[in-house]
Amino acid sequence: MDSVIDKIDHYKVEHLRYVKEALTVLELALWKAKLGEKEENFAEGGTKKAKLDIESVRKEKRITCGADMVIKNVLPFLKLE
Repeated sequence: MDSVIDKIDHYKVEHLRYVKEALTVLELALWKAKLGEKEENFAEGGTKKAKLDIESVRKEKRITCGADMVIKNVLPFLKLE
């Protein structure tokens, strides 16, 4: 009986790891989609200011990609109950 309980606990931990990995991939996919939505025309290898602008746009898109809302609504379907 203890071995069955140990296996169940092991599978719960493994499931949690897979859920975290899936949510990370989902967040990155949403971010990538948001980046591809509207491509800003920044010159490659331009000035330092242009590089900072690209980085700030990427950071802004990560925040505004909506991953927090999507993950909040997807997570209940992935939880073990």
